[in-house]
Amino acid sequence: MRKRISLFVLLLCISGLFIIQPAMASSEDPLSNDQVFDLLKEAFKAQSSLTLEFHTYNEVREILAPYFHEQYMDLFLEENLLEEENGYIVYGSDFALYFIPFFSYAEETKVVFGKEDKIYVYELFRSPTSGPLGYDDHYEIITIEKHNSSWIISDLQSTESLPEEIKMYELGRDTHQESTGKPWKSFLLWNPYKTTLYSLLEMEYRTSLYAGLFKGIF
Repeated sequence: MRKRISLFVLLLCISGLFIIQPAMASSEDPLSNDQVFDLLKEAFKAQSSLTLEFHTYNEVREILAPYFHEQYMDLFLEENLLEEENGYIVYGSDFALYFIPFFSYAEETKVVFGKEDKIYVYELFRSPTSGPLGYDDHYEIITIEKHNSSWIISDLQSTESLPEEIKMYELGRDTHQESTGKPWKSFLLWNPYKTTLYSLLEMEYRTSLYAGLFKGIF
């Protein structure tokens, strides 16, 4: 009987390595930081591509649609899209509105995970000490939301101070960053293999000498 239980425990441990591992590698975050940055970079490329050649109006919307909410897209086009004889085109400038900000995508670019399927990306832009452009210190804040199972950009803010909503979530930011580098973070709170092993070992060593021994292990 003891040999059969020991063999079963061994097989259960081996199978558990394969079944439990995906749960350990999973993340509570909707997207990793790298995925958020990639989304913003691709969105900026889509916007910039509209400055290179003429398109039909439908083509313009198709280019932007994978990355932007309808309302954001409407605002961007209203401010930047021009109709010429050969079609529609965007003429970029240093102060073009609703373009993705020039984030550094380094330590200065912060990612904050909020509730209701929202992600905030922001960076503090310091007032330049030289050059032709002049502006005060301010934050550029992008909001990303989940819409029909896709993550899209829904808002852009420029403000002197961070909104209270973002400040409220910022304390938890460090637990979200580099989530892909911490596969043990999301370990199952309840492990069926752990519970089964505990029960089998208790059955095997049902004596006063071993009573409660395995509780400390599991």
